[in-house]
Amino acid sequence: MMTQAQEAPQQLVSLQDTVQPITQEEIRQGLAAMQQRLNSRIEQWGKTLSRDDFEWTWRGRQMKPAKRQEVCDIFQGVVNEMYQMAVKNKARLSPEDQKLLSNRDLFIEKLGFQNNRVNTQMGFDCRLQ
Repeated sequence: MMTQAQEAPQQLVSLQDTVQPITQEEIRQGLAAMQQRLNSRIEQWGKTLSRDDFEWTWRGRQMKPAKRQEVCDIFQGVVNEMYQMAVKNKARLSPEDQKLLSNRDLFIEKLGFQNNRVNTQMGFDCRLQ
């Protein structure tokens, strides 16, 4: 009779042998989680803003470059996390989706960022890499 400790490694081996393709539901949940992380980080960042973070230009009041970079870094961080998750689950992706991992620009576009740009709706765009 096997103990639970002896059964566990056998279960792991059988699970590793059968790689299940990623489902549309998992993709949907992953994208929703990405959106939630992004919203949460932007919201937390927004709470730190003060009037000193803005300057007057000929276009009106704009966010200072350092603060704009912080916003772009938030977007880039979330994209980096999604890319790492895709690499980690590469074996579960379709051959077509696996090809996206060799071209980061295509991967970013597949996430919904046209021309690798984010319209922040704050008067500036961010370029994702």
